[in-house]
Amino acid sequence: MLIQWIQTFLLRNYSDIIQGLVFALITIILFFKKASRKTQVIKFILSFFVAFQTAEFISYILYQQLTSLFSLTGTLYDFLVATVCLLLPIFLMIDLYRKVIGIQGPVGTFIYTLFFNTNCLAMLIAMTTMQRMLITVVLSLLLVFFFREEIQYIVEEKSMLRMDRRFQWTAMTFMILIGAEAELPRIVINGGVDDVTNQLAYAVAIVGSLLVLMFIIFMKFNFFAIMKYENYIRNHDDDRITNAKSLAYLLENGAIMVKNASVKHQELAIFYSNIDHFRDINILHGYDAGNNILKKTADYMIAEFPEGIIGRTSGTHFTGIVPLAGAMQKFASISRKIEELSIDESLILQIGVCPLKYLETMDHHQVDYNNLAPIVDLAATALRYTSPKSPVKFYDEAMRKNEEIRLHVLAHIDQAVKENWLQNYYQPLVDIKQHKIVSYEALSRWIDPVYGFLTPDQFIIPLENARMIYKVDLQVLHHYGQFLSKMHNLHQEALPISFNISRTDLESGIDIYTEIQQIINTYHIPKSLIHVEITETAINGDSKLMKQALQQFHAMGLEVWMDDFGSGYSSLNVLKDYHFDVIKIDMEFMRKFDDRSKTIVRSICEMAQSLHIRTVAEGVETKEHYDFLKEVGCTYAQGYLFSKPVPENVILNNQLEIK
Repeated sequence: MLIQWIQTFLLRNYSDIIQGLVFALITIILFFKKASRKTQVIKFILSFFVAFQTAEFISYILYQQLTSLFSLTGTLYDFLVATVCLLLPIFLMIDLYRKVIGIQGPVGTFIYTLFFNTNCLAMLIAMTTMQRMLITVVLSLLLVFFFREEIQYIVEEKSMLRMDRRFQWTAMTFMILIGAEAELPRIVINGGVDDVTNQLAYAVAIVGSLLVLMFIIFMKFNFFAIMKYENYIRNHDDDRITNAKSLAYLLENGAIMVKNASVKHQELAIFYSNIDHFRDINILHGYDAGNNILKKTADYMIAEFPEGIIGRTSGTHFTGIVPLAGAMQKFASISRKIEELSIDESLILQIGVCPLKYLETMDHHQVDYNNLAPIVDLAATALRYTSPKSPVKFYDEAMRKNEEIRLHVLAHIDQAVKENWLQNYYQPLVDIKQHKIVSYEALSRWIDPVYGFLTPDQFIIPLENARMIYKVDLQVLHHYGQFLSKMHNLHQEALPISFNISRTDLESGIDIYTEIQQIINTYHIPKSLIHVEITETAINGDSKLMKQALQQFHAMGLEVWMDDFGSGYSSLNVLKDYHFDVIKIDMEFMRKFDDRSKTIVRSICEMAQSLHIRTVAEGVETKEHYDFLKEVGCTYAQGYLFSKPVPENVILNNQLEIK
């Protein structure tokens, strides 16, 4: 009886089986064209078994079981039961079909809807079983061809249609309407007859045809509008060189990504990156070579973070929102690949990362453009703390504190000058032969009413970057003038000072020479008491500007000292091209103090003596340092062996005694 029943079912519904084969074949063409033959065979079989004929078979069994328990013939309940028995297996098959093709979202639903609607329409308008088969197969192929571009679009592009459930429910709503239309469920389950000529059948056929036509028109227009909009956005949001997204796109769509991740309890992070030494590529090899590296950089990032959003903000700066899990390993992989692209200089990818835990106090459903923009800034802040040895830095509380202080410094520098938050500290320079203090280095210290004692890095570097460090340097000279007045009143001997002039002092737009001269005149400071220090690294830039500075300071009657000699790569050229009165040997030589360092220091001192230049050794901390410097003929020594920098009152009270 079972075999006879199955044979009867198959003979009556063989058009559905043929459509199932077409459905499986279309699935292979759309999704598994490049897969192995074994995979294609498996997917073909699975697709066939989740096609409409299986849902129809299950619905038949469900309906038979329920109607055997209850007498529903000819009632509204009979219609409702038949409708539910048809649609429930179809929704189950759609879910299984999504698993077969391995793509979530509305792709599977939409394709299934095309085949379901053609099958239902064939049932409504066909007069014979053979007509139904021909109409089913032909309409199925025509609809797939008609929507081929749309199907390809939602399969390949990151369209909003793949994330918007409303599109999926629209397709399923049409399935419900067409499936439940009039007597359709009863025709599907009970079979009907080959020759139906009553008026109700014609009405059902017309309404069903109109529903399918409405579905085609509605979906075509829906696709057209969304594809047109998204392509317009893409043309304006995609970077033309790298195909990475714009910052605006990242912030807008990143908010959606955060909301989705919060549901999945997935941790995200925003990164901000830069490629160091990239400028040399453009200069030496042209912009085409540089653009090629930028494109490959974007490709590497997109490949490592396919589920993330990668954007290019400007130049060599890329930013993105990506899953936090495994990010360090992926960044390391990208860095290695970029380093392999190096031509002359070694390219280094520097990355600042800010985990989105800084949004924890906020409702993720309310995250938007304005919330994510500051996080990008925090990632950019972390980037500033990277180094060749540590190219990836995560934003943390220490950075947050430093940024808070940095902004405070920039906003309050004028107040700090006015209200004496900046104070001079003096570190003695000792004449090595006589073992006595002969001068001081004047150092500025920021004692803040809110943050307390700030380290030099916390205020000097931000002010140098903002080209406002001249306010600190000039204040050092102001305080020294006041200090001299106090010493004069106490009948104490005044010793000279050296104070630092930053390279940005010469580029800040003020006349630094006139400003210094005015302070000298205001406090009647003898010029023999003022020495200007310029670091060697500051000289390795605009040589013309630096030569002009040395000439100006010498013309003013001031000695010019070179600070941190030996820290750069062209120390000998500096001595050849510039005339300095004193060179201060970089403290790294004393810190290492091995045979190699000793040989270099000895050579510097001998060379300086030949050029009639005095020498200062910085970082002297032990008697061994001192004895060695005395042996090689170094002129002065400075370091913790003698004294740390001290406030002026220690000197005024005669409390400074060198060891």
